[in-house]
Amino acid sequence: MTKMFLAVITVFVFISGVLAADDRVNPAFGGKDNQISLHFGQSLRDSLENLFMVEARYSQPNEFFRIHGRRNMEFITARGASELARYNQNLIFGLSQDALTRLFHDSVYGGINLGIYIKSHVTDRISSRFTFGQRVFLAYKFSDFIAIEAFGRHFSNGTLTAQNSGQNFVGFTVIYNF
Repeated sequence: MTKMFLAVITVFVFISGVLAADDRVNPAFGGKDNQISLHFGQSLRDSLENLFMVEARYSQPNEFFRIHGRRNMEFITARGASELARYNQNLIFGLSQDALTRLFHDSVYGGINLGIYIKSHVTDRISSRFTFGQRVFLAYKFSDFIAIEAFGRHFSNGTLTAQNSGQNFVGFTVIYNF
């Protein structure tokens, strides 16, 4: 099911540029050159669990294979309650690339993301400090300056080590363009 969902999103990202009113302006930036954002997420295993992530991100617009893009520098921390405190991360630093496009209306955009990350701690879910991350997001722009995104995110080390059950988060993002 997840692979099919990602395939549909990927195909839609590649063909949906024709829906844009002004395809020259990156839909995530509204003509601005910089973006800062705060992300708030909660871990999703079989259900939501008391493991939370907070992220600060700086982004710039670019193109990814002639599709609107966003390159990101990310600073993430994760905190768990009680027995989930063993998954705490003081810092996860990453660099990532988004591919995105307008959807349905000039104020709505969506996309996919792929990044590489270094974690402060090894855990039994991902037993390496080096990890990969993928994210799918859907956003609404209130103006050229302010937007919100809903996201689903997965971290995994791509089976670089034997222990790699991964980590999933769902959440929302508040964005400021300048």
